[in-house]
Amino acid sequence: MNRSKYYTKELPDGYQPAKTVDVGEKRFAILMNLAATLLTAVVGVGGFFLKFAGDPGSAIPDLSNVWLFEGWLFAILVSLIVYLVLHELTHGIVYKILTGEKLTFGLKLSCAFCGVPDVYVTRKTALLALLAPFTVFSVAFLVPFFLLSGSLSFSFLVLFSLHFGGCAGDLYDTFLLLFRLKGNLLMRDTGPRQTFYIRSGD
Repeated sequence: MNRSKYYTKELPDGYQPAKTVDVGEKRFAILMNLAATLLTAVVGVGGFFLKFAGDPGSAIPDLSNVWLFEGWLFAILVSLIVYLVLHELTHGIVYKILTGEKLTFGLKLSCAFCGVPDVYVTRKTALLALLAPFTVFSVAFLVPFFLLSGSLSFSFLVLFSLHFGGCAGDLYDTFLLLFRLKGNLLMRDTGPRQTFYIRSGD
């Protein structure tokens, strides 16, 4: 596999920083978390009315049985932790396949992250890595949401809503790559920070 078309180890002459996205920066982290909360709420409410408008009571786990309800909450929490790990691993798998380079993983108060800090990746590589978890887990959560019924379907709606909101940062970077940053582009992804470089004159 010829990986040279997916990344470069050195920043070529003529490329200049055009945009930096840093979740370690307090103001940006607050805005991203607000965006994530809004997306989660909109998707959750929309999905609820789409599936359960006719019988909303069927969606909610049995609140009269404390043990069952607490067990449901615990299962959701465990699922989210597993999802969080798999989400970042999915970023990493794409980066590893396309670059073969060393990955970095970590966790901050504002986010979990995966990066490939020692190289500069192309626009195509960046898009594939950014959108891989969004695509994979949207399918993984939406299929059972539509196929199942009752509280099981509702559980997958909860997971999908949190997943969608949790992808706010990935979707923001994707928006930049598709609509805002034009010309020949490279991206350096350290995990919590993505720096976009545009070739001068483009």
